[in-house]
Amino acid sequence: MSEATSRQVAAAIRGAAVSAGQTAPSVRGADWRIGVVTAVGTDGTVDVGDVRARRIDGSYPQPLVGDQIMLTQNSAGNWLALGLTASAARALGAPMPPRYKAAHTDRASTTTLADDPDLTMALDAGSTYLIEFHLFVGGPTAGLIKTAWTVPGDAIGLKGVQGPASTATDSGADDINMRAGSHGYGTAVVYGRRNVFSNLVYAVETGTVSTVTGGTCALSWAQNASNATAARVGLGSWMRATRIM
Repeated sequence: MSEATSRQVAAAIRGAAVSAGQTAPSVRGADWRIGVVTAVGTDGTVDVGDVRARRIDGSYPQPLVGDQIMLTQNSAGNWLALGLTASAARALGAPMPPRYKAAHTDRASTTTLADDPDLTMALDAGSTYLIEFHLFVGGPTAGLIKTAWTVPGDAIGLKGVQGPASTATDSGADDINMRAGSHGYGTAVVYGRRNVFSNLVYAVETGTVSTVTGGTCALSWAQNASNATAARVGLGSWMRATRIM
């Protein structure tokens, strides 16, 4: 065999070894990649093209065809589906940072509903959120506070409310008349008061908001009857939004 032929044979052997190493996990070692789910099995697996991977249930509990996921492989060639890669949308089950009031907001001589300057968040399109408002509210006898929700115009869902009934006037916070109901987002809910308007009462409003186009979700509020003494949404009131679909 000539020297030139020997060099060609050696180069071919080296090339074959590299190719084998690239495709054999036992040679290449562990690996990871990003891929799109093409099929979901009933046995806890997903397919990404010709790769079949076992799901990690805690990190990837609801697989769907079309999901972009991260895969990892051990040196024996076994694949695991670790979960969804991040996208522009909010992560499922992860609450957005809560919004809260660092100071009271007072409104007098107005019955026109307007968004609170602090209790507002932007919701993504094509998503469903669990929304929570925890409110410290009060108002004078003739101007009890009323609330509603601002949501995207095409949003679907209902809100539930719990708090002092509108008949709870000039009373303490203990043994107080209460209201509890389910309403449309724009339905105005009137809350009562304690013996002094600045002694606030506690109300909770919560529900799901399913969006198509996305947009603002906010607490909107005003006085139920115009009064020169202000109604108040107090320091420490807060809201939270958690994307669930």
